[in-house]
Amino acid sequence: MEKDPEKMIKKVATELSVHVTTRSNLFIGGSPSTFEIGGVDLFTVTNQEGLPYIPASSFKGTLRHIVREMIESHGYIEGITQAYTQYLMGLQEKNIQECEKYGIDQDRIKRMKERYDKVIGKVSAEYLFGIEGFNDTPKLLFNDLMPLGDKPVKEEWFSIDSKNSIELSDLGGVPQVAANPRTYRVVRPGITFKGDVLFYNMDKLKLDEQSLDSQILSFVKEAMIRFNSGHYRLGNSGSRGYGRVEIQFDEEDSSHG
Repeated sequence: MEKDPEKMIKKVATELSVHVTTRSNLFIGGSPSTFEIGGVDLFTVTNQEGLPYIPASSFKGTLRHIVREMIESHGYIEGITQAYTQYLMGLQEKNIQECEKYGIDQDRIKRMKERYDKVIGKVSAEYLFGIEGFNDTPKLLFNDLMPLGDKPVKEEWFSIDSKNSIELSDLGGVPQVAANPRTYRVVRPGITFKGDVLFYNMDKLKLDEQSLDSQILSFVKEAMIRFNSGHYRLGNSGSRGYGRVEIQFDEEDSSHG
């Protein structure tokens, strides 16, 4: 009996809604709109409305670092690695055939093949963050994380904190160490941000014709959960105790039919 294709459609993750709650002060380098003598030295980044947010690049950068460390110690990532290898080899073969079909110069075909061989030779689960020089590959797309809640006074989102910055000087040819106090305008603990991570073109990643959607989703969520240990932090001045966050997910938004 022929199977109904609609009943065979598997629910796949197309986006993951993430909640990030600050557990310490958070500072992501911004710049003040005006300079005030005796005022705040360093401001955390804010949007056009003066509200704090977590830039996609900051969240993505730290998550990529986490994944890089997971790659070094976990063998189960091999499924994703093998799927990227198969995907890139198939793409390479398709492009070679297209080039030969239209009589493209052999030297150009050779250079293209070398470009693919180089990328395939370095394949890893880190390709989930994109492959340099390749468009439309399966990857994660990050959006800025915006603050949740309604605080009528904007300053209720922030704290003012002072830290000593150790600076070296060479006054009169004699090396000197000085503690220079700096004032930070940071996001206070207990503020929750929400953003979406999109799973772009992930249906192109298959292993032995089997979809890897659930494995990729589980891997990405496990990487994000590592923020909760406090070992990985967002933004600047982690050594000063800033940037500790806790990750939670909107489970109902993690998959769509």
